[in-house]
Amino acid sequence: MSSGGHGRIPQEVVEEIISRNDIVSVVGQYVQFTKSSGHNMFGLCPFHSEDTPSFSVSTTADKQIFYCFGCHKGGDVVKFIQEIEHLSYVEALRLLAERAGVKIPETNDPKYQKEEYLRKRVYEVLKAAAVYYYKSYMSEKGEAARAYLQKRAISNVTATNFGLGYAPDEWNGLYRFLTDRKFTKEEIVASGLFSTKNGRIFDLFRGRLMFPIFDSMGKIIAFGGRIIGDGQPKYVNSPESVVFSKQRNLYGLNFAKQSKPKQIIVVEGYMDVISMHQAGVTNAVASLGTALTERQLDLLERYCEEVVLFYDSDRAGQNAALRGLKMLMDRKKKHTAMTTQIRVARVPNGKDPDEFIREYGKEEFAKVVDQAMPVLDYLVDSAHKQSLVDGKFDPIKFQQLVSTYLSWETNEILRERAAYQAAQILGVSTASVMAETKRKTEISKEENTVRIKREEQKQAELTTQKQPGETATRDELVLLCLLASLGQNYPAFVSRFKEEPLVTDFTMGSMRTIVSEILPDLKAGKLNGRRLVEAGENLILNQRPASSTLSEALVSVQYGEGLDSLMLYTINYLYRVRTDVYTRQKKALAKRLDVMPEGPDRTATQEALKKTIEYLKYLKGKIGKL
Repeated sequence: MSSGGHGRIPQEVVEEIISRNDIVSVVGQYVQFTKSSGHNMFGLCPFHSEDTPSFSVSTTADKQIFYCFGCHKGGDVVKFIQEIEHLSYVEALRLLAERAGVKIPETNDPKYQKEEYLRKRVYEVLKAAAVYYYKSYMSEKGEAARAYLQKRAISNVTATNFGLGYAPDEWNGLYRFLTDRKFTKEEIVASGLFSTKNGRIFDLFRGRLMFPIFDSMGKIIAFGGRIIGDGQPKYVNSPESVVFSKQRNLYGLNFAKQSKPKQIIVVEGYMDVISMHQAGVTNAVASLGTALTERQLDLLERYCEEVVLFYDSDRAGQNAALRGLKMLMDRKKKHTAMTTQIRVARVPNGKDPDEFIREYGKEEFAKVVDQAMPVLDYLVDSAHKQSLVDGKFDPIKFQQLVSTYLSWETNEILRERAAYQAAQILGVSTASVMAETKRKTEISKEENTVRIKREEQKQAELTTQKQPGETATRDELVLLCLLASLGQNYPAFVSRFKEEPLVTDFTMGSMRTIVSEILPDLKAGKLNGRRLVEAGENLILNQRPASSTLSEALVSVQYGEGLDSLMLYTINYLYRVRTDVYTRQKKALAKRLDVMPEGPDRTATQEALKKTIEYLKYLKGKIGKL
């Protein structure tokens, strides 16, 4: 729960950021809305696999909430960005601020200032490390690294442009270099360039050719290192740090984006990118791992219209290709804004792009790129290659693989086109391949359904058991949603009906905590769906996180059209909730009288019961007039 701000960002700025990021517009960049119902838009959930849209976004200005009826994730626009981008609350706010053009002022919060200062110093550490590696590369120590690059036909100009360097085979050479430049131990360790053992700090990279990894703006954020000579592992990369996330960066993008390309080529290795740029193919980047991630594809979509993927021809490369393409096709089902075209290319004769371009040159490589296949064509071809066992074609293996791959595609036209290609290979009808693909799709749906049920069951087992203080009735939840919808009209509601909700109208425990939290905003006419959900943070309600329960209620509650309708619904539910409270009170008093002896206490209880019954009649009369 929040009060007066979020520590690092003033509350008024938080409000402006959220108000200028309409949730439908933001979510629409990640989710393809396929239908609408009332004031809600529906699409496939980006947080779990599903075939029927259960992900809902409220389009009304007073709610601005998302909720998935499948996995039960829900919240406001900031929560959505936190979940989809795996960011902290403040990081999500900063991303939304950048999107909306809202400037976040500097804050005096000591914790924030300390974190920002550390980030700034880590950038300086990495820059200093690059200088150390470059000096080592140019010294006698770097002779083997220079010889290696000469063997790979990398010129001195190219090596300098990419900032290549050398990490001497020393345990603490870089550490001494940085401490001499007055960097602190905390700053040095936070850079990700060191390992620790028994309290001692050692250089992570030793005896390696060094590749600085830049972000898209050209700042050094990490390093990769290749062993010179024998040894394993061949490559070592910086771990994730306060400035580096490998899922959100691409090696060489800072260079590739300069030519404003319509097409970007994605390869696997640093050397592939460097050789290609040297040969004039300046639109090449590399994924920082075996397979392209969703966040990296999001990044690419900012800079190009088409992505051509190259995967190594070995088994690891082909497995990475299949994982990556499955991810891309799943993503295509969910993302409205995915207009970038994807094709897949193979380098002839099992060579890497680096080897091929050095041997045959830029023009021949361009022909390979031109021959890149659409994703489904590549998958059919891949299934065929995987079905060659000792040079003999195995039709059963092929039909199993190809029907699985085609089941990933939801577009029936593209699926049938690829099924025709597979049918030609098998010598059967397209209808037969389509039928088998449909069967695979149904099996996949069933397996997915079973998996989701298992996850839900597991989640239910992990969820805290239902406690009396962690429950809410449906009417209570509806009333809270209606109150949130009133917003600035709440004073007019009170003036019209001369009634206000009380904390005691609600179930003891979580509900009363939430109501106590929102009452100041409600009375000030500032309550909305987002603030209601925020009030449920760190609480349990109906065996789920309260924020999830409240999000579901917000996207589900309908109250007709217009302010008059909203007010009538609100007063009706206020009376209904209050009726429940007094009905329970009536039963409790009657039960107490059954065992209570004559005396003053019994007389007082009888009087209380009488007043309760009279007030219930009053409430029922009010409800009857609405």
